[in-house]
Amino acid sequence: MIGPPKRQQANWEEQDMYLFFLPAYSPHLNPIELVWKSLKYRWLRKVDYKSWACLKKAIFAVIRNFGQEYRIDFSELANRNISKINSA
Repeated sequence: MIGPPKRQQANWEEQDMYLFFLPAYSPHLNPIELVWKSLKYRWLRKVDYKSWACLKKAIFAVIRNFGQEYRIDFSELANRNISKINSA
């Protein structure tokens, strides 16, 4: 299927839902990429890379506490990327 039928697309648009077709490689538009980047550069410490066991323990701690201690405001990502798309 190339895209949704026009009737379904119109139904979605009435509910302020829109489809955005992404390029094949677009990590800056993929929310999970922001999570992994934050994990690697913000939340993990140098000592967490001491061994595989330490790294695994630290990663699982972040995953368990994601949403409480570790947060990302995805609305900022969406607004930033929508403005990039509109200016292109």
